Amino acid sequence: LLDLALLLVCVDGIISDSELAVVKKWADTLSWNSAVQLDDYICDMTGKCVLAVKNDEIEAFIQHRMKHIVDQPMREFAVKLAHKVISADGKIDSNELAAMSMLEDQV
Repeated sequence: LLDLALLLVCVDGIISDSELAVVKKWADTLSWNSAVQLDDYICDMTGKCVLAVKNDEIEAFIQHRMKHIVDQPMREFAVKLAHKVISADGKIDSNELAAMSMLEDQV
């Protein structure tokens, strides 16, 4: 779910501080129990999301992540969180709308 939110931050080609802040605020509510620090994970995954956008692998990225979210309420939450992310900077572009459509198709 965190990966999907970070993809939506990157999908318009601009990593907006306001969009990233929405993701970080939500991520801070998670019980993070990984050897990798949350901030380091976010930084690393943001780089992977940028590559997915540059390589036109957005749909495959979304499909792969959604396969691992089997709980329907969590799938629906993914869409709600994605809406918050893309609207945080006050601009929703065509790439963001297309990614949202792909995400909604997976729910």
